[in-house]
Amino acid sequence: MTDPIHILPALDPLPIPAPVALFKFLHHLTLGLHFGALQLLLGGLVLATIWNIVGHASGSRSAIGASGTVAKKLTIVTTYVVNFGVPPLLFAQILYGQALYTSSVLIGAWWIAVVFLILIAYALLYRMTTLADAGRPWWHWGVVSFTLLALVGRVFSTNMTLMLTPEVWSTMYASNPSGTDLPPTDPTMWPRFAVMFLGAFSLGALGTSLWSHLSSVADDARVFLRRWSAISAIVFLPLLGAAGSWALDSQPESVRAALMGGTGATLAYAWVGSIALAFVAALALLATSRSRSALAPILGSVAGTTAIGLWTVLRDMVRDLTLAPKGLDVWATPVATNWVVVGIFLFSLVAGLVLLGWLVSVVARATPLEKNHV
Repeated sequence: MTDPIHILPALDPLPIPAPVALFKFLHHLTLGLHFGALQLLLGGLVLATIWNIVGHASGSRSAIGASGTVAKKLTIVTTYVVNFGVPPLLFAQILYGQALYTSSVLIGAWWIAVVFLILIAYALLYRMTTLADAGRPWWHWGVVSFTLLALVGRVFSTNMTLMLTPEVWSTMYASNPSGTDLPPTDPTMWPRFAVMFLGAFSLGALGTSLWSHLSSVADDARVFLRRWSAISAIVFLPLLGAAGSWALDSQPESVRAALMGGTGATLAYAWVGSIALAFVAALALLATSRSRSALAPILGSVAGTTAIGLWTVLRDMVRDLTLAPKGLDVWATPVATNWVVVGIFLFSLVAGLVLLGWLVSVVARATPLEKNHV
């Protein structure tokens, strides 16, 4: 097997323009926001699709109403998924470009295909919205859209795992230099994949319950949405916890040992605690499914957001612990800070987040257009 230290590309001769710690913070912040929007999208899409199938098969107006409520919000959520996804990818390229550029090239055909897969899945979400407005079944498009998004997730999981294994790059390129391979690069990929999707079916499900408070949602659909969002979270949260344990156990012994003490252990226990809090919120949501109170959905969403943030930091620790022995110590990256540029960037970032928050509040308060009757 090739020595990974000898195969890593040379470090970019230009120093990075801000401290590594700042780039780390920005990466964690934006990636956490991306993961939150992504899990809301995937969880909402799966639940809404299932509800649409059940509703049209059984004639349940509450199931059809709940599925339409969620489906009509997914196009908006997707814009946040995409826009929150770009900054962390750029920050990762700054910090881990030696590994990330190479892993992207090795699966280049799939990496480029991601753009088209997302475009098609996004277009299908609009088709779903059109059919939902007309009261027609749309679940088949939901299945296709989810399949495409799951494939995108597979590509990203492969790339983010492949960048951690430079020792296999030369063999992989020698066997297929065309970039069309999509291999399960090592035992850690599938556990990471499971954490993301089980998080969508649990933490994302709790997020969908917030839409039950829209004024446009009928009472029966509101109760249905709250009840089955809670049930999904109750079923999948224990599985998410198990997947997290699987993901940590799949790491090399040196990484596991480093994570079992100090900050790593604290973060892991805090993540488990946030999962437990989310489970309590899901039970409360189920018990109050007929209530109009926003307390349980808000509590569940806060716990879910906390869990996503903690997992994001843990994931980054694993990456650093894995790459450092292989010759990529991100904390040793040369730095030449330009504080003027940093200040302008931070101001723009804060202003952008405030603007996004305002847009979310506008969307939350918006009411459907009244239909003209002749």
